[in-house]
Amino acid sequence: CCYFAVRSNSEHDADEERSDWVLSLSHTILLITGSLLPSFSVTCDPLPGVPHTNNRLMAGYLIHRDDGDSISVLFCELNAHSETYSKLVLYENELCERIVIEIVITEKIVCHDVVGINCSCFIVDTHHFASQTPSERKLWLRALSNVKVKVQNRAPIPTDQDLEHYRTSIREHITALEATLEPRIVNDALLPRSAKKGLRPQRCESRDGSPPPGSKPCTDRHVSL
Repeated sequence: CCYFAVRSNSEHDADEERSDWVLSLSHTILLITGSLLPSFSVTCDPLPGVPHTNNRLMAGYLIHRDDGDSISVLFCELNAHSETYSKLVLYENELCERIVIEIVITEKIVCHDVVGINCSCFIVDTHHFASQTPSERKLWLRALSNVKVKVQNRAPIPTDQDLEHYRTSIREHITALEATLEPRIVNDALLPRSAKKGLRPQRCESRDGSPPPGSKPCTDRHVSL
């Protein structure tokens, strides 16, 4: 974390200059974030002919922090609850052919936003994400919170009718978000793509170390930008 100060002859002028700096920096960060992500494409619909997406509640591209030096753009899918857990599945792309990471959503997992001006970042367990806009972040966190509440209360496994009801509600929020989106300023990524790092196996488990029934090891594609 870095701290800065401005020099000014009065407190009022200092406040204004400081605010200008903060707004400019936050706008630049949001601009870079948006340039790395495809156009707004959050969806609720499962992929035809891809059974493992049948429990999808919402899905879309997010930026995932791989380590202190690199990030990846991954297609993330939030699944409906299944008794004691749910999953946030990270794929290479929207075809959902290759799983990169599975994050198990249990009653103990922590999901929260990152405080900041115009910030679109949020955290799920130990994983850091960024969405295209702060409003989209709010939608992801709301959906995650709703799933977590159902897990905490041991809600029955949703029927097909329940799933469609959940999706209808999320679609309404997606439509509202799309209506407020501003035109993209840049279409090309503002950060250079670097070489892929080596693949490494990663076990699918939550912070408390308890994998869900039938979980399998995953492979984390460590692509940096």
